[in-house]
Parts: sequence; C-alpha cells; structure tokens
Amino acid sequence: MIQVKVFKNTTLISFEKKENLDLKTARDFKNQMMDILKKPFTNLFVDLEKVENVDAEGLSTLMAGQRLSEMNQSQLSLFNVKEGVLKSMKRHELDSYFFFCDRPKPFSDDLLLV
Repeated sequence: MIQVKVFKNTTLISFEKKENLDLKTARDFKNQMMDILKKPFTNLFVDLEKVENVDAEGLSTLMAGQRLSEMNQSQLSLFNVKEGVLKSMKRHELDSYFFFCDRPKPFSDDLLLV
C-alpha cells in the first residue's frame, strides 16, 4: 500500500495504487509518517499522485505530521496533489498549513530512482 524511499536525510512516501486517504488507510500511513518524522531535521515528501480523495481522518493525519515536523525542525512537503484533495483541504481551511512542491528537489532524481 505505502512505499517508502530514503536518500540521506530525505524520505519519499508514496502510495502504490489508487487510494483514498481515509479512516481505512490513514492509520498505517500515519504510523509510517510519524516514525520518519521522529528524527529531527528530516525532509519528508509525500507523493499524493495516487490519492483520489482525503476525508477528515486523512486531513487530521496530514496535520499531525505537519505539527510533528515543525516540532522537530523538519520539513513535510506535499506534491502531485490532485484537485479533489486540494478542494478537501481548502474546504477545511487547511491548505495554508502545508508546503506544496512540484518535485522533491534537490534530490528528486536520486530519490525517485532509489
């Protein structure tokens, strides 16, 4: 379900197949994300390309990751965010809490090939 790639202090989390980040999938995603963000100064990129929708539980999970990243002086970045996911964030006024990027640079080529 969730794929994790690591390159130095940068980690990429992505979904292997089309999913919704919801009550059913959020727990496993949250556990993996929190384990990564426990280490200070971590760069975590979350690839949401295969995530079709995010419900309140999924948004809560992303917010928990964002809060932990701030506490540990880390960076949580979202990329490949679909319009439906962005609309859910905007509807709950959470879009301003996240950093969105086009590609996980400067390690994008190395990280995506690992």
